[in-house]
Parts: sequence; structure tokens; C-alpha cells
Amino acid sequence: MPPQPRKPVRPVAIGTLTVLVAALGVAGFAFLALPFLEGPPLSDPVVAREETALPEYRETGGYLLVCPSSAEDFAERNEGVEYNQRIVNERLWEDECPSDGHASLGEAIAAVEEGAWRILVLPGHYSADQTIAVDHTTPGLQIEGLGDGPEDVQIAAGSGVGSVMEVSSPDQVYLTGFTLSGGAEDGLVVSGARGTVVDGVAATGNGVNGFAVHGDGVDVRDCRAEDNGNVGIALQAAVGAVEGCESSGNRVGMRVNGDVDLTVTGNRLHGNVTGLLVAGSNGSTALEATGNAIYDNNADHRAEPGSDACTPELTEPGPGSDSSSSSGGVLCADLAAPAGVGVAIAGGRGNYFWGNHIWGQRSYAIAVWSPLAEPAMGNRFEDNTLGIRDDGQRARNRHDLWWDGAGEANCFTEPTALHTAPAAMPDCADAGSDRVVGDPMRTFKTWHCGPGGLAGGIVPDSCDWFGARQTERLEFQVGVLFAASLLFLTGAGWFAAARSPAPPPGGAMSFSAMATAAGALLMVLATWSGRADYEALAIGLWGVGWLLAGRSWSSAGLRALGAATSLIGALALVDSIDRGVWIIPAIPFSPAWTWLILLPLWVILAFAAIVKRHPQLYEGPEVERTPATAPARDSFDW
Repeated sequence: MPPQPRKPVRPVAIGTLTVLVAALGVAGFAFLALPFLEGPPLSDPVVAREETALPEYRETGGYLLVCPSSAEDFAERNEGVEYNQRIVNERLWEDECPSDGHASLGEAIAAVEEGAWRILVLPGHYSADQTIAVDHTTPGLQIEGLGDGPEDVQIAAGSGVGSVMEVSSPDQVYLTGFTLSGGAEDGLVVSGARGTVVDGVAATGNGVNGFAVHGDGVDVRDCRAEDNGNVGIALQAAVGAVEGCESSGNRVGMRVNGDVDLTVTGNRLHGNVTGLLVAGSNGSTALEATGNAIYDNNADHRAEPGSDACTPELTEPGPGSDSSSSSGGVLCADLAAPAGVGVAIAGGRGNYFWGNHIWGQRSYAIAVWSPLAEPAMGNRFEDNTLGIRDDGQRARNRHDLWWDGAGEANCFTEPTALHTAPAAMPDCADAGSDRVVGDPMRTFKTWHCGPGGLAGGIVPDSCDWFGARQTERLEFQVGVLFAASLLFLTGAGWFAAARSPAPPPGGAMSFSAMATAAGALLMVLATWSGRADYEALAIGLWGVGWLLAGRSWSSAGLRALGAATSLIGALALVDSIDRGVWIIPAIPFSPAWTWLILLPLWVILAFAAIVKRHPQLYEGPEVERTPATAPARDSFDW
């Protein structure tokens, strides 16, 4: 009996096994990732703090006088002061400075006795040879510059001085009317002094932070932070308010991290690398921001050569400041900030942004992502004006909203948003999504481009928020690689089908090939232009192409490969809907992870189909046939 071909393995069993392995892989991935990415419950209340009373500005009471050493300097700076105050300053200079005046602010603080004292500082330039420590035991101290603004009273740190001024005690301190500059570290540090008001103070040209605030009941009003090495206004584990301040020329205009309860109102953040950065530290960064103008934060991300923002040694960070890890003009890994971003939420919880104007950002107006073990949760963005200046003129952002897709109860109700990534965003009128892991590409980007990816302080050259443009961007490079791989894998599948015992007809691949090729080309265009809606359509197109291909390959006898191809195509369609139309609820991860995990299994099936030798069917022995001859009577001879 002739040999018979082997019975093939049942395609139903192979398809079921493939689906089972994929499901176990996805579930295992989510299970392993959950402990690292899950934060504290969103319903946990913010730790209640005792309300701290704030001091009021006093015009009466005992005072000490600080006078500049140069009469010419005093006369020049006092010349521009408002008339009545100028006359008062001249009287103090002539009558009290020779006998009762102090040469420095530190000397005057040391001379303060019991009671609520005022320290009056005449216009002029003062040099601080050491940090000015405000650590008196008597509450109610008021330090006041006697000019029209902070520029009239200049307090500059001498060589080697870390912070210009540090306020650690007493409570109820009121600071107003002077500029702190030239500190190797911070301009003004407020740490532990409850009920402190910083009103009309400027911090410029300091090595790390302009203002570093750490403590309860601290109000910062009408301040100016300019050209500082790291953060203009750094708020860490603070409770209070920041109102009417201007921050420009810093790496980060304002940074909030730790367990805080803050109101940020009426500030202008512009000309920085990042406008406002909220970085959660497994606590609740309860921040309400409204009425702020955040614009044109597109500065270069690298530190100036020799800047004190980056030092060779790792140092222990002080309140509100960061340690450094590199020097020589190379970006410090722990000082990294996404360039061209107006508002960046990196793991913050319970923040509320409404009624702000954000425009002119070269990367994103608002970006929200979840670093490892610090999920962004409960952040709300409503009714902000995006891409339109506060005077009504149009100044578009490259992207208005960017979200990695992870976290719980993050929502965006922004009618003025034009370009968003993803194209479908959770609305604040709904419950919002709850996902452990977001979109694969955006998750990889936040890992690669975030502070955790800057090993040795080296900036990845493929990150758009560190300066990469167009074809240099990580998204474009991954998009091109994915499109090329998709076309190659599709071709390999059709090659395997052509070698099958019953290859599909020539026209069977027409629609499948067109849909897949269109999806691959559109993916390249989407990643080049940054259009998330094109990206969703591209994934849907190649999903349709693979559905059609899977049907053809199943009919050609490649049942397992066809079933896996159809399954991946269907999951790609689900992913396309989730990205571009409607965020599918009750899924703890982005649907893209399902077809990504299935692709390696598909490659194995395709390779097996290509190398498999298909047996020839037995057709029996060949029969010799002899030509028949016609009888002579039937022949015809012309």
C-alpha cells in the first residue's frame, strides 16, 4: 500500500494554544508590572494640616537700619525711587546711618532683640560673604527693602557662598523688596519657618534654584525668578500659595514635588526649558493652578559650561533643590527637564488645572505620564485656553495634549485642544480610564527620555523634548522600523502560503496587500508629523490587511498561521478604536500590548510554515498508453 501523508495537527488546537499563551503572557505582564506601577489609593485624603496664620506687612514698630558702604551707590539707586520714599531714604542716610546703621543684613539680624522687629535696607548693593541665616528665636521679623522694587536693593553672594539667604526660624517672617543673586546654590531657602510671606522679592542668577520653599504656610507673592541654573521657584512638601510671580530663563520655571497643598494663581512662566513641572514622590501633589500664563518655554536644555547647577560630585539635595551628577556643560541626569513643554505632570496626584493660557510650546502644552512606581492619578485639566495668547492672538503649540495612557482617573476637557496624543482622550465628564500600563511607544519614550534613562548625565539624541527634530525623533525611528518589519513579515506570510499544498489564487492578496502597505506608509507619515489620529488609522488599516490575509492563508491550508494572523489583525482593530475613537474601559493596559506580545508567536508559526516540507500526494503508478491505429478500411488516402 502506498505511503499516506501525515495528518496535520488540528488548527483549532494550535489556535487555542496560541490565544492561551498570549493571554497568559499579557496577564503575567500586568501582574508583574502592577506592584511597581501601582500607587496609593486615589481615595486617600490629603493629610490634614493645621492652618497657619500669615503675618501682615507692618509700617510701624521698632526697626534696625542697613546702609550701603558707598554713598555714590546709594545716591544712584535712590535717584529712581518714588519721591516721598526717596526723601525718607535720604533722611535715614544722613541722620541714622552714621551712628546706628549696620553694614550688612547679617549683622542687623544678629542685633535683633526680643519683640517684633523690622529691618529696613536702604537702596544699594550689598555683598554677602556667607549665607544670611534668618534663624532668630523671636517671631514676627520683617525684612524690607526701601526701594520701589526689588531691583533697588541688591544682595549678591560672594565667591563660594552656597545659598544667599536661608530662613529656618522664627515663624511669622515677612520678606519684601530686595533681590538675591549670585548664590552657588539657591537664592532664597525657606525651610521650617511656618507662616512666612515672600512678597516682591527677586532671585536671579543663582546656580541651582531661585526660590526653594519647604514648609507649611508659606506664601510667595509678586516674585521674580530669572536666569537660575535649575528651577526658578521650587516647592517641595509645601503648603501655601504662589501668586503673581514671573519666572523666566530657568531650566524649570516652577517645580512642585512631594506631599503638597498649593494654590498657584496669576503667574507668568516663560522662556524656560519647562514651564511647570509636577513630579510626584509617592505622595499627593494637590495643586490647583488657575489664571496662569505659560508660554514659549523652549529654551535650550543644557547647562552652561562651568555652571554650578552641575557639579562633579553627587551631593545631598537640600529642601527644594536637586543634587547634581555631571559638569562641563553636560545636562545633569537628575536635573533633566522636557524642553518645549508648558505643563509636565510626572506622577503627580490630584492636581487641578483650569482657566490657564498655554501657548507657543514647541513640544507639548500639557504632558502627563507615569514614571515607574509613581502613577499619575486624578489629574484634571478643564477649560484651559490652548494655542491662543492672553491677548487673543493665535500662537499654536505643536501638540496641545500628550498622555502616555497610564494611571487612574486622569481626564482632559479641553475644547480648544487641536492636536492630542492619543487622538482619543478621557473626558472629565466620564469616569476616566484606569490602566497600569499605557501605550507601548509612549511608555518606552518616558523610560528612555526621562531622568531614569539619562545614565551618566548623557542626553539621548532621539528625544524631541531634548532637542531631536523630525527624522531624529525616537517615534519616527520606531515607526520606520515597525513599517519595514510589518511589510517584511507580511511578505513572509504570503511566501509561506505560496509554498502550501493549495496556494491561494493570485488575486487573493490584492486587497490585503493594499491595506497593509497603506497602513505601513501611513504609520511612517504619522510618526513623522506627530499626528496621533493618523497613527490610529494606520494601525486600523494594517489590521484589516492582516484579517484578510489570515482568511486567505487558512484556506490555503495554513490554519494555525491564518488563525494567528486574523487574531492579531482583530486586536489591531481594537487598538485602533481605543486610540482614535473611544478609550475602551475595564482594560488594565493598552490593547497594543496584546498584539505586540502575539507577534513573536506569529513569527515562530510563519517560520515553521516556510521551512515545512509538504509531502507529495500519491497518485499511483504511471500507465503507459499506446497510440491506437485505425483499420485500413477507415483510412483515407488523398
